[in-house]
Amino acid sequence: MVKTKIFILFILTCFLTDLHSQDPLFSQFYSNPLELNPALAGVSGGTRIGLNYRNQWSNLNAQYVTYAIGADHFFADYNSGVGVSLLIDNAALGIIRTINAELTYAYELKTLWDNKVRLGFQAGILSANLDYDKLIFYDAIDPEFGPISPGGIPYPTGEIPPDFTRVTRIDAGAGILYLSKKFYAGLSLKHLARPDISFYNPVNTKRGLPIRTVLHAGYQIDIADAAYGKKSALSIIPNLLIARQANTGQVVVGSLVQFSVINAGVYYRHAFKNPDAIIGTIGFEFDNFKAGYSYDATISKLSFSTGGTHEIFISASFNQEPESKYDCRKIFR
Repeated sequence: MVKTKIFILFILTCFLTDLHSQDPLFSQFYSNPLELNPALAGVSGGTRIGLNYRNQWSNLNAQYVTYAIGADHFFADYNSGVGVSLLIDNAALGIIRTINAELTYAYELKTLWDNKVRLGFQAGILSANLDYDKLIFYDAIDPEFGPISPGGIPYPTGEIPPDFTRVTRIDAGAGILYLSKKFYAGLSLKHLARPDISFYNPVNTKRGLPIRTVLHAGYQIDIADAAYGKKSALSIIPNLLIARQANTGQVVVGSLVQFSVINAGVYYRHAFKNPDAIIGTIGFEFDNFKAGYSYDATISKLSFSTGGTHEIFISASFNQEPESKYDCRKIFR
């Protein structure tokens, strides 16, 4: 247990100096379109509501847990999508909690051959909260007894408390998305306002959160369809995601296979400097409802202890535009 707390402290030390960690990104990134790219607001052509849950490194007893809820709607008369979303990220037993609430707007332009270009914008509030009383520092850990003395009293620390334990700032984001019948590609930018949510306030060192850049693309390959003018029951949907924030980032590449109401997929995630995880997914859809589960098998040097990452999503869609024979938006519906 002490070793786990020391590991947590190591991670939190990185947070507390500048709080320049990488934003959480769901392994099933397509299941949370508003967090992925604001240009995806209303992309289903109707109303969509989604819930996401992610438990990262489940064996570390550190509870790196992320929750998200989002809803969006497309107003066809105005070629516009509007969305609202909330993301709560609990790091290390909830010692650091980040809450991000956003409003999203997207406008859809039709181009040649019925292709579409969407422009999206986000504005919201980003709040970081620190439970300082839960922190355990190196100088407060006794080699024999740990952080608590035999008398039940925590050992003192010489660390200086932070200037703030709660910081709230305004934030903004933007994105662009291209949609054809079988192919999509998008680019999004998050933290354009560069909000400073550090808990310490050193002179002349304010830099704010680095802008997060995400490039994502996908293609729909329909198998054995259309020979008789019918919609295919079997599709392969390869996807690519590249995310970068400051000096950290990830590349995710893989594919979903959709057969009737069932889908499954395998992805590989590389964390720029090292292999990170193999991701397996499985899901189903029935009428207006979808659900999915994924497991990240860690393949980095942490693999001996993390227990991997579990992720679940559910969503419901209503009053959508009818799916065409080719519909690359289906992965986001």
